[in-house]
Amino acid sequence: MHRGDLLLAKITKFMITDFKKFKASWEKDAGTPENTIIYYLIAALNLKKNKKVGEAMMTIVISKKDCKEDGRSPSGLKMASRAQYFADHFLENPNSAQSYLGGTWENDYKYSKSKLTLTKVREVKHGKGLKIFIESGGRDNPVPCQLQKNSSGQWKLTEYSSFCMDVKPTKTEQGDF
Repeated sequence: MHRGDLLLAKITKFMITDFKKFKASWEKDAGTPENTIIYYLIAALNLKKNKKVGEAMMTIVISKKDCKEDGRSPSGLKMASRAQYFADHFLENPNSAQSYLGGTWENDYKYSKSKLTLTKVREVKHGKGLKIFIESGGRDNPVPCQLQKNSSGQWKLTEYSSFCMDVKPTKTEQGDF
């Protein structure tokens, strides 16, 4: 593993709730690893509104190793138990996903659907892929994830468990004891 340079970069997208639009948009943007990360988090935001659609979106951007075939899913895949565990955590604590897209514990994890903003802090070569660290408005330190490029040239998430760790309670919640 080689240490990378500090690479502060901001990536912005808008909220997508339609599966077909999500898939087409990601396929266009999948050549950049940061885009795959932000699409995963957009899928996480979708879970609360429509769990089936959000889960199908996630299967598009994660490694097929974390999925099983499912003809009833819009993507033709469903998440295997490990990936499903992470999706379920987003449902239990939606502030987690919001914390990577502009929400902070100080602003009650509010974010702009028209300007979702992901901040990449650092990138490190890791095996055949990359380890990227992103900011969370609810955690003190940047959060790592790992990606690899598939045979189609698309970046897929291969390790993303840190996204699901709990974030700080909101400023409002901290004062309500």
